[in-house]
Amino acid sequence: MIRAVVVAAAGAAIVVAGVAGCSSEKKSETKSESASSSAASVEATQGNTTASAGAGTAKVTIDGQPKEVQGQVVCATTGGTFNIAIGDQTSGIAVVMAEDGSNVTSVGLGNINGVALGFQQGAPGGEAKATKDGKNYKITGTATGVDMANPMQPMTKPFEIEVSCP
Repeated sequence: MIRAVVVAAAGAAIVVAGVAGCSSEKKSETKSESASSSAASVEATQGNTTASAGAGTAKVTIDGQPKEVQGQVVCATTGGTFNIAIGDQTSGIAVVMAEDGSNVTSVGLGNINGVALGFQQGAPGGEAKATKDGKNYKITGTATGVDMANPMQPMTKPFEIEVSCP
């Protein structure tokens, strides 16, 4: 269980770092209260990779509480998967899923009160599903995590991510 959570968190961090590399250098702000990023929208296409960054919006709720995330929304299609990154590399949110929303592979929610929370398809204890409406995505589910102060007691938290891709 602990290994699965660590693998999920590491995978999500890699996705955030990789997708953030496709974004522009201009910083903007994404807040849990549906704030918009102020950067101009940027799109890039190379081979079978398409990425867009900029004026997207995001609302993130974990365990019923809004989570403020600093940075912009980046959406990218790479190798048959759709990646969403919200925020910066250190405290951002990452989602890997099918572009049509039919399958969620992983969700990285970052560190919440000392617990790295995430979902990884196939790992026990969590679940996630998504819906798509145009460029709007809603990802809901249950993330798992381990509090290092009590590593023998894994925890689960419900989450909801609403994002509008640029």
